[in-house]
Amino acid sequence: MIPYEFDAERLSRWMAYALRHNPTRYGLQPDRHGYVDFSAFVSIAKQRYPQVTLEQLRSLIESSGAGRFELSGERLRARYGHSISVEPAGPTITPPARLYHGTQQSHVEHVLTEGLKPMDRQLLHLSETLEDALAVAQRKTTQPAVVRIDATRAAASGVSFYREGKVYLTAQVPAMFLSLESVPDTLGTGSTAS
Repeated sequence: MIPYEFDAERLSRWMAYALRHNPTRYGLQPDRHGYVDFSAFVSIAKQRYPQVTLEQLRSLIESSGAGRFELSGERLRARYGHSISVEPAGPTITPPARLYHGTQQSHVEHVLTEGLKPMDRQLLHLSETLEDALAVAQRKTTQPAVVRIDATRAAASGVSFYREGKVYLTAQVPAMFLSLESVPDTLGTGSTAS
């Protein structure tokens, strides 16, 4: 018999898929904020990963990067990244003066002309630091770029911002509030933007 080895990364990816994109496939009924019944989720997780323990699941939820998951009482949700229709769980916030969005260089011209839109997600994911946005872009492409958002002006014009853990969320950002951020070579991209 092969000994059981807990694979937190694999389980986390499945949890994100189930909670963000296809909860009904697993018989989960999310509320308007994306929360599902935690006990029901545990039952489904144990069917898929029979050896996983409740303690391992709770630990994974609590230690998820960027606050990926949230357990509130007996309800569980993914905090961001949904392709299913969900409403932000918290009120709008006053954002920091600048926010950043990591993308690939080939998308920059379109973004600076058309604005930022969530594409296959419900909301845009924005970072508070250039470094975090660059890290996001580098996970998706070998040609990263970072767009800076003048969040103060955007909020003053009526763009609503929300915060989930380390991630800032919004429905869209018009082009007038965007500019290409210069990325120093010291951050590891090998190029700079103007």
